[in-house]
Amino acid sequence: MAPPATGIPVLVYPQRVRVLCVGGGDVAAGKVAGLMQGGAHIRVVAPDVVPVLQAAAGAGDLQWVRRHYQHGDVGDAHLVIAGTSDAGVNASVAADADSAGRLCVRVDRAAGGTAALMGAVHRDPLVLGVSTSGVAPGLTRLLRRQLEEQFGPEYGQLAMLWGELRADDRVRETLGALDPQARRTRWRATYRPDILDLIRAGELGKAKEAALACLLSS
Repeated sequence: MAPPATGIPVLVYPQRVRVLCVGGGDVAAGKVAGLMQGGAHIRVVAPDVVPVLQAAAGAGDLQWVRRHYQHGDVGDAHLVIAGTSDAGVNASVAADADSAGRLCVRVDRAAGGTAALMGAVHRDPLVLGVSTSGVAPGLTRLLRRQLEEQFGPEYGQLAMLWGELRADDRVRETLGALDPQARRTRWRATYRPDILDLIRAGELGKAKEAALACLLSS
């Protein structure tokens, strides 16, 4: 048995992404949920859709083309989801996407597409993703839940704090005089339980002061 294909993670900013989803069942709805939440421009081609997609279409969150897939539907989509329960239709969608040079997620056979949607935990601006390359989706869901439990909202706030500190002139001047390894050591010093506790307690100012002290002190 050949080993499964492994992928390379790529973070996509959905606000400027056009998505074609062929299929309107629960699996297709699950695939577009995160993209829709992120603001992607979504077009669903299917004769029928599940209630959640119908409601989204009614609210203007996506466009529903109420018919079967036709050659040429790929159009200007950046990302194509072959999300029907018919392997033949999914194969045709994937082939059309490939011919058009577009990424395609195939729900029934991951290796038949050119992309996959990872299980993700969002702690904006931090994004944590996990995938089993389509081999064990149940394990992907389990690991995603574990990441969700382990990394709370404070980690997103920590990422924001690091971003603020990177732009601080004092930090730039101090770290600019150090070699790369020393700079990494200073940044790692800010990843401390007490700083995370301050963030959890809403003491963002004190957390920033503590992190700043780590970066500026030898």
